[in-house]
Amino acid sequence: MSILKKINDHFEEWLLKIIYLIMLIIATAQVFFRYVINISISWSQDLLTYMLIWSVFIGISLAVKKRRHIKVELVFVIFSKKVQFFLQVLSNLAFMVFCVIISYFSLFKIYKLIFINPQISESTGLPMWLIQLAVPLGLMLSLYRLIMDTLLLFKERKEGIKGGQVL
Repeated sequence: MSILKKINDHFEEWLLKIIYLIMLIIATAQVFFRYVINISISWSQDLLTYMLIWSVFIGISLAVKKRRHIKVELVFVIFSKKVQFFLQVLSNLAFMVFCVIISYFSLFKIYKLIFINPQISESTGLPMWLIQLAVPLGLMLSLYRLIMDTLLLFKERKEGIKGGQVL
């Protein structure tokens, strides 16, 4: 298995595991310092919140990759395979449009946070654009996964037709 295929297959999982491990370490340190040493770590709560935001947007991409994102399953059960295929493609296209629109406006906001009105988180010292970068990166990764899923849908349909099944 090539390195690029491994990265493509497991990127979100690895990234989420790293984020959750760091979150676990920070939360454990926060509890230890607060209740054992009686010192509060002022930046830990905000950093945990920012990391949770990052994990949500990366998790969206993972859900798309595994076809576990929110959808109305009943619609897919009551229709024929052909209609189900077109509904899945339509659903992916609608989600792609959403990802492009939200990514565009969030990138515009990040541009403003970098060049026009820079802001820094007081507790962590991190620039706010770095925190808000989770939105466009997560959605662009989701867009990539949606494109790959749509291509896979067409491939599965083509193979189904060749294999004798009518989709």
